[in-house]
Amino acid sequence: ARRMFEEAFGALNDPGHLAAHLTKSFGREHQARELADAGWTTRLAEREGQLLAYAQLRAAQAPACVLGAEAVELVRFYVDGAWHGQGLAHALMDDVLAAVAARGAATVWLSVWQVNARAVAFYHRRGFQIVGEQTFHVGDDPQTDWVMARPIAEDPTPSPG
Repeated sequence: ARRMFEEAFGALNDPGHLAAHLTKSFGREHQARELADAGWTTRLAEREGQLLAYAQLRAAQAPACVLGAEAVELVRFYVDGAWHGQGLAHALMDDVLAAVAARGAATVWLSVWQVNARAVAFYHRRGFQIVGEQTFHVGDDPQTDWVMARPIAEDPTPSPG
């Protein structure tokens, strides 16, 4: 998980701020707490013991801009760079949406850095709409994220194949 975050955002962030964020947000103890927390759901895509992609959902208070009952946050959604463009992200999103529906939620929301055009475009293709913005800190660097949300109903763009 740490490696994928660093791969996705390392070149776009100050090394000191990035290191502080990685230390705060990733590590065995930190991930063990998330995995043990009943409010979190973690979905993994692996091959021969290698993590290819992962997503994490949590029950959390949605920002006021997220309309819709029983909203669940998609906290993390990462695909190893070597697997970009191969359909893995769509398969993982299918799994995420099924997990949200299984929780009985009506809405899923996320925040995504505004400069991450590839991710924003992917989420748009999967039915998410920009509903607001919020601040995300990488170390001491405040960055502006889009808040995106979508209802859990029929998916407008199911996975290819």
